[in-house]
Amino acid sequence: MVRRLSLLFVMLAVLSACGGQPATEAPTAAATDAPAAPTEAPAATDAPAATEAPAPTEAPAATEAATIAPEPTAAPPEASASGEVTVYTSRSEALFAPVVEAFNRQYPDIKVNVLSGSNGDLLAKIKEEAANPQADVFINSDTVSIAANSDVFQPNDSEAVQQVPVQFRADDDTWTALTLRGRVLMYNTDLVQPADLPQSIFDLTDPKWKGQFASTDSSGGAMMGHMVALRELVGEERLSEFIQGLVANETQWLGSSHTNVRNAVGNGEAQIGLVNHYYYYLSQAEGQPVGIHYFDDDFGLIVNSTNAGIIEGAKNLENAKLFVDFMLSEAGQQVFAEKNFEYPIMPGVPLAEGVEPLDERPIAEIALKTLGDQLEPTRALVQAAGLP
Repeated sequence: MVRRLSLLFVMLAVLSACGGQPATEAPTAAATDAPAAPTEAPAATDAPAATEAPAPTEAPAATEAATIAPEPTAAPPEASASGEVTVYTSRSEALFAPVVEAFNRQYPDIKVNVLSGSNGDLLAKIKEEAANPQADVFINSDTVSIAANSDVFQPNDSEAVQQVPVQFRADDDTWTALTLRGRVLMYNTDLVQPADLPQSIFDLTDPKWKGQFASTDSSGGAMMGHMVALRELVGEERLSEFIQGLVANETQWLGSSHTNVRNAVGNGEAQIGLVNHYYYYLSQAEGQPVGIHYFDDDFGLIVNSTNAGIIEGAKNLENAKLFVDFMLSEAGQQVFAEKNFEYPIMPGVPLAEGVEPLDERPIAEIALKTLGDQLEPTRALVQAAGLP
């Protein structure tokens, strides 16, 4: 088990989630009022934010919990902390709302403003606002895109960040991972027998899955993180051939939202789909006929991370640090684990019931946090091969 955890730490250097959010083409001001079904915001895209998004709004309490898990324990309120903090996030409103609620139980006098959107659009907005930053914290859903844009964040020397294993945070502490997520296959148990599932990810090009496999496309951050990892593990030629095979096999490309993928599998519109692991648990909690399958490739399980960075020039710096510290605290990590079925980045926080521990299988030995400069070349490669 120790050896497998070591593999995980080595792999997740860039890593340093599920979680589903309906993505919009440009960031839109959104309160964190949780919808009935969590969805995932689109991850990194090439498109700049051409228009100014509405001003962030205060995040109201979620109207529906993402799961039936008990409320995490929070520390007593900190009466001395007050003011506001503005958060830009590509995490879904439904999955992020419980974090804001738990933070406000501990810091009731800090107003949390939230702007939701895609990784690419929000990062473009942050860069446009560099001379007059409008946000304090950025929270995203894949490692490679935040590593590729670390210059818009400032180092965070808080004690909580220093406790995060070095494999899961930037070398200069400009960003840190919050949670981990494994890349897995979901399948419809009414349509597929476990014995028939592909053993290797490359078996997805088998004609037996023609028109029956669903995935996010190149606008999805987790998908692109996966492609960057595969490029590092198997090389450009094999990755290009793989994408060409998926295209020829009439893969259902469902935009940047994993929620689209998990719903397609749950509804029987696709027999199998590539997702982050926690989407299976979200679908299972909703009663969908789904199963989870781990590929048996020699390089092991590919994982990714959700992350947070404090924006350079943040106007509410101290509250921004409090917000990041809270997400790394036991109470914050419990929210991610119990509500969202994610893997906490901090040790000692129990997983949600039924979630398979990461140390039960080998993890791909790849340091994603060092591969930020490979994001755009990899995007160009897979798009040339036919990935939308």
